[in-house]
Amino acid sequence: MIQELFPTLSEFYACAPGVDSAATFAQLNSSGNSAQKQIENIITPAVYALIAPTGSDQTLRHYLQMAVANLTMAKESVFDTMRKRKAGIDVYKHEQESIRRAYYDNYYNAMDSLLQSLTEKDIALWLAAPYCLAIAKLKIKTTDAFDTIYPIDGSYLFFYRSIPFQKEIILTILSDYYTTVEALTDADKKASLLAKLDHALAKMTVAKALTRFDPMELPLTIRNLVEDTTAARQSTSEQSRIIEMAAELLREGNDLISSVEISVMESTVTDVETQINYNLPEDKIYVIS
Repeated sequence: MIQELFPTLSEFYACAPGVDSAATFAQLNSSGNSAQKQIENIITPAVYALIAPTGSDQTLRHYLQMAVANLTMAKESVFDTMRKRKAGIDVYKHEQESIRRAYYDNYYNAMDSLLQSLTEKDIALWLAAPYCLAIAKLKIKTTDAFDTIYPIDGSYLFFYRSIPFQKEIILTILSDYYTTVEALTDADKKASLLAKLDHALAKMTVAKALTRFDPMELPLTIRNLVEDTTAARQSTSEQSRIIEMAAELLREGNDLISSVEISVMESTVTDVETQINYNLPEDKIYVIS
């Protein structure tokens, strides 16, 4: 129940702009519970329960309130439109879409700040969460590191949500390459090839996110490349751009892997002893001209 996080409706109104002053918790609870569940899937119920009480860390609680309120209103927007139409108030589709997008943007910004604060404050329950425990098996272990390889607007939410994709790519494609490169003795070459593998990993991770996330979940930098933001949105053209961009990133990733393969082969091939290549009389080699 969102009343546990918002003792009064005025606190809810302060976190989500444009909420109808006639709205009640009874109306908002269904969408609010859904929003809470979605956030708990990321930060875990234990962390949510730690932050939600009034006496908890106020910075974390504020970001959580912002996230819950705006995600609640994003989910509630369709029902709010239905209520307005029943009351004889016209709501245009592009207006409804713009409102929904604005709430989602607020939610993602709040979640980025919440996850960043949880990480920087070394909250024990958060560090024990599945997403955090999985980081040990990654090659790109922080949001900042990912952002320097492939721009994701410094989005902590995108980084943590894409951890399963990074794990999958390492397990199914890149694990052996990393093992081989890390065994090289030439420090400079090793560093260069590891950087290429990290770039391939980042590009392939984003490619998977493009095909598995809703476009609204993508960082703005990526979303602007694939999303149709006009009033008359064309879902087919948007989907086509997503597929094209994902395919392009996969190609670039595979090109980097091929480059690493060639470099590793060049590093491991030993010089051939020329003496064994001399033609000897017993070889019985005849040249007929």
